[in-house]
Amino acid sequence: MFSDKKVSEEHPDDALEQIARNLKPSQKVFVGVTDVNNPAVETTEVVRNRVLATAKHIPLSQLGTTDDCGFNPLSDDAGTSRKFAFAKIRARVEGTKLAELALGLN
Repeated sequence: MFSDKKVSEEHPDDALEQIARNLKPSQKVFVGVTDVNNPAVETTEVVRNRVLATAKHIPLSQLGTTDDCGFNPLSDDAGTSRKFAFAKIRARVEGTKLAELALGLN
């Protein structure tokens, strides 16, 4: 289970188990590890923990990370500043790197 208090998916383990059951060898899964509806920027540790939790269900060769849907830092969305958007992206990239280290991939 994701280790932080609030995530977009109420039951992430159930969702990931269902994805894993239906995943074909030729497919790749990109999991949203930053919540674009949450005004707080995730820490790299939160992102790492989300990736590690996901890796318990999805083979690493088929796993990728992304921001939750609906996130476009270059759009004309007046509610999302570029600074905020890039802070979320930075957390995703750096947190994914931490997860790779924890998984012995880097």
